[in-house]
Amino acid sequence: MLKINEAAKMLHVNPNALRFYEKKGVLAPHRDENGYRMYTMDDVARIQIVLLYRRMGFSIEMILKLLGQEESPVNLFFQQYDILNRHVHSMSLIRDSLAGCIDGMLGEINGTEDGGSGSNAAIPASAMEELEKTGALLAGMAEWEDRWDFDSSAVHYDEMVRRGVNGLAFYENYETVLNETARLAREHGGIMAEIGVGTGELAGRRLSGCEITGIDQSVNMLKVTKKKFPKLKVKLGTFLQLPMDSGSVDTVVSSYAFHHCNEEEKILAVKEMARILKPAGRIVIADLMFADEEARKIFAENCSDAEREDLEDEYFAYVDRLEGVLETLGFDARHVQVDPLIWIVTGDRRGGDRRAGD
Repeated sequence: MLKINEAAKMLHVNPNALRFYEKKGVLAPHRDENGYRMYTMDDVARIQIVLLYRRMGFSIEMILKLLGQEESPVNLFFQQYDILNRHVHSMSLIRDSLAGCIDGMLGEINGTEDGGSGSNAAIPASAMEELEKTGALLAGMAEWEDRWDFDSSAVHYDEMVRRGVNGLAFYENYETVLNETARLAREHGGIMAEIGVGTGELAGRRLSGCEITGIDQSVNMLKVTKKKFPKLKVKLGTFLQLPMDSGSVDTVVSSYAFHHCNEEEKILAVKEMARILKPAGRIVIADLMFADEEARKIFAENCSDAEREDLEDEYFAYVDRLEGVLETLGFDARHVQVDPLIWIVTGDRRGGDRRAGD
């Protein structure tokens, strides 16, 4: 047990800070028979988390909400990590947006008499457009939700895939799809990231031995993956907010997950994949797709009621649109069709100088 001065010294804070957090209900130290505050190491660990959140700009109310959830320690840390990852992404977007605005504004005011220092100087339309675009992007990220509740199905997911499902034959060529996706990923190699790692059948089994990080938005999926493949590195994250540094990955791969993004989110997701890729990076996406809208229309007219229900419940991609997004972002795109529902689209970034060992 530590006295208040000892705990404060260990945490590198003023004792008054500990009194403040106690007053706010963040912690409740034990009192000895003389009324002195006594802190356990659990109290110290709790305050360390609080101090981290405060440095990130979190309010006391938000911190109390986080710490007040009755969850297992690992689930609590997962939730805290997720919130921090979202916060970091939001701040990075805002920073980059402001930097772009400043650069543009400086270019526009160079020719003015007062150099743009006048109090009546208007904000350029280009800057306003940039800020509005960033605001819309942040709003889209904040609104993402898991409509499919993968936390509940994680334990039985592998069994479901083996058994198959009613309706659309999603997994009819499951092994072929994963094997070909793994081949395309290994062909490019380097540092890899799989988005929507699920239970690890691609990253943990078919890409074992590679330097790869499995990313998923479901805590329970990550638990199942880690149990099956203890050596596989996993992280909590979504397509829209990948927990990876910019330019840190050679190959981004995803299978049977991209269809959980709607049409707008798909564009944001590809941009996010491009963000974490190195200059000569590769993207491999294996998923439910149609060649174009006309192909989907024809399929819908000839499928069963059960198949149509699945068709309307999933966000199928369109190969022509996906390849168009990749081309716009500087990738050479190509595709292969595995069966009537599954396509694999690969994008290689143009102009990158990728040498062996990079």
